Amino acid sequence: MLPHDDKPWAKTLARTVICLTIVALVCLALFLDSRNMLHIPEMVGIFLLFLTIVPPNLAVLYPWILPTHHESNSNRATKSTVR
Repeated sequence: MLPHDDKPWAKTLARTVICLTIVALVCLALFLDSRNMLHIPEMVGIFLLFLTIVPPNLAVLYPWILPTHHESNSNRATKSTVR
């Protein structure tokens, strides 16, 4: 599932993954807080899990967020001639 694929189910799956991730991370935070185990390392871990899962799925939903790839139009050789 890549941002520019033409799969009709990709956007629905990306929305579902984002929603389930947010709900699961909130539930995990509430569970850890109820056990008095929610400390700074756990908060950082939850935030890193969020950053690992959500942005790639946002790129599937909104492909214009991605930076455009700049292609050079020159016919120069890209290999170095110095040996």
